[in-house]
Order: sequence, then structure tokens, then C-alpha cells
Amino acid sequence: MSTEQTCLAFQNVSMEFPGVRALNDVTFSIHAGEVHALMGANGAGKSTLIKILARVYQQTAGDVLLNGSSLNKATTNNIRGYGIDFIFQELELVPGFTVAQNILIGVEPRLKSGLIDWKKMTALAQRALDEFMPGVVDAGAQIDDLSVAKQQIVCIIRALYRNPQILVLDEPTSRLSASETDALFTAIRRMKQTRDITIIYISHRLEELFRICDRVTILRDGEYTGTWPIAEITREQIVYRMVGQIQGVAEHKPYDTALDGREPVLRVENLCVPGLIDNVSFSVKPGEILALTGAVGARKTELIETVLGIRSLSAGQIYFHEKPVRLTGPRSAKRHGICLIPEDRRKHGIISDFSVRENTTIAFLKKYTNRLALIRRKKERSEVKNLCEELHVKTPSMEAPIKTLSGGNIQKVVVAKWFAGDSEVYFFDEPTVGIDVKGKGEIYTLIHELAANGKAVVVTSSEVEEAISISDRVAVLYNGRVVAQYRSCEANREAVVYLTMGGKENA
Repeated sequence: MSTEQTCLAFQNVSMEFPGVRALNDVTFSIHAGEVHALMGANGAGKSTLIKILARVYQQTAGDVLLNGSSLNKATTNNIRGYGIDFIFQELELVPGFTVAQNILIGVEPRLKSGLIDWKKMTALAQRALDEFMPGVVDAGAQIDDLSVAKQQIVCIIRALYRNPQILVLDEPTSRLSASETDALFTAIRRMKQTRDITIIYISHRLEELFRICDRVTILRDGEYTGTWPIAEITREQIVYRMVGQIQGVAEHKPYDTALDGREPVLRVENLCVPGLIDNVSFSVKPGEILALTGAVGARKTELIETVLGIRSLSAGQIYFHEKPVRLTGPRSAKRHGICLIPEDRRKHGIISDFSVRENTTIAFLKKYTNRLALIRRKKERSEVKNLCEELHVKTPSMEAPIKTLSGGNIQKVVVAKWFAGDSEVYFFDEPTVGIDVKGKGEIYTLIHELAANGKAVVVTSSEVEEAISISDRVAVLYNGRVVAQYRSCEANREAVVYLTMGGKENA
């Protein structure tokens, strides 16, 4: 048992949701002044545990102790008053505000009149920014004008400015460049020396743990696996304890050897986007499901956006039926029979105030109009009805607002929209995020049915087990590069997880 002072302790913490036990009797402690890594595969319970600490959730059983006292009376509104601050993956910034306003929000310096001292506020914010990374971010700039990486820096500086006792960093480098990551680690080391701050560090990048962390706690399937000094555990041991022992090859979708004789529908060669995508090549055939897997920050979404022309590529070539094409965005992709079912389906996949019918036909309205450009409602309703039945969309009516449907059923309507245009290539970006177990099964069935009907399907997933089990082939991404490709039936889950975290193949 360590003799170091414990500042935070999780005691027999369990968390149950309807039908799901997310955490089971988790017990471990964090020492004052250390950088403590919290590791686990997707679904291991890391986010649930942090949300309990942030008081977003109230644990089903157990307790969380801060300096020996229970946090049960803390709330999401006052948790920062206990000296605990958080930087989540979703950036919490106020649009329309300046950088300085976002950093000093709630603690603005005041004049004797009670009005905000704008000059002093900007100066204080600039001093804090320059301490972290001199000359990179202007405190007077509008937050909306900054890159996502610089917005991440602002979030970090704001948290440091509040001088917390405990700071939780959730994937803090996923949007940062190498130099920005170095600056963050320098700031963390400085904080440890000058502020006696305790940091809980969550990352999928193994190399970062060995650069910055003192100890690591590993969760697996909601269970506590153990805590180790970082100097006493290897990368391979971390991955082994995250995913468990893998005996041979897991049960996967069997590989269809008929795919070997088919020409690709879509092939990309040596795609490059400076700072994002590095020399990526892959192909997908009719009837094939290709999974792109990688941890947060692997740039799976950015790769899809590059293929579809949403992002401009600097080098490389895209081939559609072996003919070179240059897609310039969603409309261009649609004309070629290529479609995207986005990760944030509510924001980017639907028009929330429109009905199920309207969302299903909106991409191909010309198909339902007559010579006078009037919509043939009978034909439209008949086809939407057939599509909803084919995809098992659960809706009280075709005229129901789509925003009233579950996430899984919204996902099906987005797919129905592209069914209406008879697309050939379907990109699914994290298709099961935010969907319950039953809904996930329905989405998997839908993806398999698309492939069975001769469609080419590309699925991105941060869940390695999901990516392997639903696909014919899996490509592993890390930092915008494809580091390995396998037939899914031959893929070793432990090896794939290791690669998604920056491990080297055959290391």
C-alpha cells in the first residue's frame, strides 16, 4: 500500500442503467499531485466513472471521497467549487465571445463601478495563454474564428486559470498537433511542480501515458482491473488488461471468398491532407463491408470527408468503378451514388422539424415530381411506406416529426433517404453511437442486408469489437494513417487495439 496521500477515492462504485450494469464495484484511489491515467477500451466504463465524479450521474452504489469526505451532496452546478474541473471531448465554449471572455467567464475583473474591466481581462487572459504557449492564441480574438485545436487550448487555459485541486483531461490531445501536445505536457509538468495539482488523464494514445503519467488504472467491461506505477507496466500489458485474453480468433462475420473476384466500386490511392490524412489507400467492393477503426483522434471522420470532397485533398486519387473522379462535396457524391450516414445524425442527417416522409424523399424530390414540378403525393407516400416497412422503421405515422423517433429509427430513416436514390456506396460514420443494444442489432442487420443486396459499405467505428464483428475487412487508423489491414475473420482483437493506441505491428 502506498504511503502517499490520497486525495480522491472511488469506493465500491457501481452504476446501473435500465438493462445495463456500466460499473461494478469499482474501488481505487488517486494520490495528491500525481498524473493518474484512466484506461479502458470503449465501453469499459471510463466516461461513466468521470460523469459520476462530475455529478452528472449519481452512482447506484458506493461512494466517491474527496480528501476523505463524500461528494454525494455535490451537484453538476457546484462541483467546481469543490476544486474539481473537467475538460471534456465536447468543447464547452461560448460562441460569440472573445477568447478572454471564455477564459475568465464568471471571474471577470471589475472596475470600482462594478463594470467589467475589459482591458485588464484581456491582459490577464493573454498572460495565461502565453505562459502555456507564447504568441499562439490572441486573447482578443473571437472564439468562433479559432481552429478546433486552438479552442481546445483555450479550454485548457480556462481550467488552469481556475486553479483546481483536481483536473480531469478527457482525450486532451485528440485535436492538438505534436508541438501543441509537447506544450501541454510541459504545462502539466510545470503545474505538478508549482501548483501541486492532481490530474486524471484519459487517452487512447499509449505513448502519452509513458511521457506524462505516474500511475495507470485500467477498467474492463465496467470492472476494476488494477492500478500500476507506469514504470512497472508495459504497453503490451496495458492492452492485455484492457481487452482480456484472446484465445485464437473470435467469432466474426465469415469472409465471403466471392469478394475476391470482384472489382472495387470505390478505390482511393495515397490520399493526403496536410496535418490530417497521410497517404491513405483502401478499396471497397460490391457486397463488401469495410470497417475503418481507430481511437478518438484517429481521423476516421476526416478521412470520409476527404473522400467525399468535403475536405480538399492535396494529393492522391479516387476511383469510382476504376475511373478517376474528384468529388467536390455531398452533391457530387450523390450524383455518383455515394452517400454518407453521419455520426451526428440529428444535426447533419435530418431536418428535425420535417416529417418522416419529408426526410425520406428530400434528397431525391425530382423523382416524385410531375412535369409541372408538383410532387406526386400518392407515389411519394407509397414509396416511403414501402421503405419504412423494408427497414422496419418504428413510427406512429409517416407524417410524424422525425425528431420524435428514437436514435436507431432516425438512423434507419437516413438510410431510407439514400435507398430512395438507389445509392451504390454507403458510408456509415459511427452508426451505433447513442443507440441502445436492441437498436444496435437492428443497425447491424441493416448494414448486412445492404451488403447482401450488392451495396458497398464502409463503416467507421471506435469500438474494435464492433468493427471486426460486422465487417469483411478492417483497416486500422492511427493519426490519419492506415497502419494495418486485415480480413476481419483473421483479425486479433488484442493486436488491433494495440495498433489503435499507437503500437507497432509485429513489435
